[in-house]
This record gives sequence, C-alpha cells and structure tokens, in this order.
Amino acid sequence: MAYTSGNLVHLATGNGFNLYYYDAGSDTLATVMASGYFNNADDFLNLTADDQILCKAADGFQNLRVDTVSAAGVVTTEMGAGESQWITVLLADVSSAGSVFVAAPFDGKIRRFKTILQGAITTGDAAVGLELGGTDVTGGQVTVANASSAAGDVDETEATAANVVAEGDAVEIDTDGGSTNAVGLLCMIEFVPA
Repeated sequence: MAYTSGNLVHLATGNGFNLYYYDAGSDTLATVMASGYFNNADDFLNLTADDQILCKAADGFQNLRVDTVSAAGVVTTEMGAGESQWITVLLADVSSAGSVFVAAPFDGKIRRFKTILQGAITTGDAAVGLELGGTDVTGGQVTVANASSAAGDVDETEATAANVVAEGDAVEIDTDGGSTNAVGLLCMIEFVPA
C-alpha cells in the first residue's frame, strides 16, 4: 500500500506546527517511516519540518515528526516527540578497559544513564561513562564502587549537557577497567526525542 491522502486528518495547528492523525491501513511503521512516504506534490497537504503525525500502522502506533521537506516535496520523518526510549547493551567486562557503541534512535537528547552490575568487582572502582564523538557527555559518568559490590547493584546519573544526538549518532559507553574480576555490566541509556 502507499500513502493515501484521505487517511491523513489535520487535527490542530499551534505554535508554528501542525498535528495530524494518519491511518496507514496495512502498511507497517517501517514503510510509513521510509523517506518519501508522505511526498505531497500531488495534493494540498503542506507538511513542514517539525509537524507531528500520530500514525496508526499495521504493526503498532508511533508519533512521527516531519524531519525535512525538500523543494521537490520529498518528505522524511522520524520518531517524534513523546515518550522516551531506553537502549540497553551489555558491557561484557567492566574490569577491562574498553567500550561498546549504540546508535541514537532519533534526534533528541540523552537524559539518563543507568548501569546494573552482574557480579561483584574487587580491588578498585570502575569508572563508566558516555561519549559522543569523543567528547564526554556532561553528567553521563558513574562510578561502580567495588566496596560491598554485588550482582544487581544499580548506579545512575542524569546527563546535563553535551548530550544532543541526531538519529544514527554513535554513542560510546566506555570503562577504565579500574576494577578486577571479569564481570558484565548492563548499561541503559534513555533517549528523549527532540
């Protein structure tokens, strides 16, 4: 199926943007979010950047944000403002210096960072933090303490600056390997849409 102009309903206008509801019928979210789905050269729809589209698709519901509209009417969308999304990754050994990467799911900010220790560490604390393009995320670092450490220990922090991401940006989670014992660390990053 393709974009059907009759299924897009204008709900409201305010503060320089429009809010729409779209019933995609049998189309999936991946189909709807593909560049060009909402191209509008052939009707009176006038989507602009930052417009919001509440989209009901065959495989779920998603709030979309119009990212760009070219002069030729090509429309790109991405996940829109609304609920945050948590990305989770396992740092296999917090006691060995190293890093893992995740990709930002949409334009927005990193809000919170949490870690969950998978076993006890010894000798020293482990410093773990977030980086974007080689720059530390301000407030995005935690210290996993070795004193009385145990599986299930949670450390968390809130990012305050240098935390703006674009969809697809690589976010690095690194550890200094300051502790001993090969122990995994589950890392959770909360992304908030722009």
